[in-house]
Amino acid sequence: MSTTQNVFFRKRVVAGVEHRRDPLFGSWTRINPDRARRPKHTGGAARGADLQALIQSSRETCPFCPERRDTETPVFPPDLCGSARLTKGELVLFPNKNPFGEYHAVGILADSHYIPMEAYSERTLEDSLLLTQAYFRAVHRKDAAARFPVYVWNFLPPSAGSIVHPHIQLLLESRPAPIIETLTRACLRWEEGQGEAFWDALLREEVREGKRVILAQEDVAVLASFAPRGFREILVFLPGSGSLADLEAGEIRTFSWALARLLKAYHAMGVGSFNLVTYSPPMGAAPPPFPFHVKLISRPYPKGIYTNDTGFFERMYDLWIIDTLPEEVARLARPFFRDG
Repeated sequence: MSTTQNVFFRKRVVAGVEHRRDPLFGSWTRINPDRARRPKHTGGAARGADLQALIQSSRETCPFCPERRDTETPVFPPDLCGSARLTKGELVLFPNKNPFGEYHAVGILADSHYIPMEAYSERTLEDSLLLTQAYFRAVHRKDAAARFPVYVWNFLPPSAGSIVHPHIQLLLESRPAPIIETLTRACLRWEEGQGEAFWDALLREEVREGKRVILAQEDVAVLASFAPRGFREILVFLPGSGSLADLEAGEIRTFSWALARLLKAYHAMGVGSFNLVTYSPPMGAAPPPFPFHVKLISRPYPKGIYTNDTGFFERMYDLWIIDTLPEEVARLARPFFRDG
């Protein structure tokens, strides 16, 4: 067994498996790249055929396609947003028919039934965030207690997305999700103990080591997570930012620029499905306990039968089993930021 001691990047290698400790939360990840080389049941051509079959079959009854949208999606109450649905170009925002939180909405990203992840434009992503902000602010004016924003994107069924048509989900709640409470406490505890913000220290140490940095600029940082909780996990954060609902236009533009490149990078890595999850301070928090940030993780490629990427360790033991080194993820993603 070998051990690396560092306040941020603690790891030990046991029988060829890397055990890595998350620098903020203290949770553990085990990484064995040999798992990624296990035999797969279908090759690239078969996977592509499965995806095309999924796209074609789901288009026939899709409630988000323009010809069914007006009759099969709900509308906002008259006193909430001032209109039945919020729109911006092809984007359409309306209440979730089967919500699992407060002020739960769905945002259709385009008229097209399917857009490959590498084809999303910066403008579409930027518009989705601007429309999201308009929704959050409308809700907050009606209900001042609703101030904890959530923006998530489940891309295709392996990510738990039940509808193929491009869409995001939004919530504005009066209580934070448990992870936001945990994150807030951890950041405050770190700052009290270390005398500086965790995010400043993290970026400094990542830049110093250099192995997982994809992009490090004054206004945006893109990193492959040292101790990921998901496959090919990538962290994007906006230094000095606050709530998603309070981001300035320039911050939204910068984030959308980075996200569009990461989707191209994921495609080049062979990723076919992903989750995007935001971590946002509450609206109006001054100072915010942490900056607005996002994590992306890849999910299994869409096909009829596939091996799930989470098992008993992740679901029941809070221990994350990963098959790709973050340093390799960073190496593969960096080329997509070299022109910027």
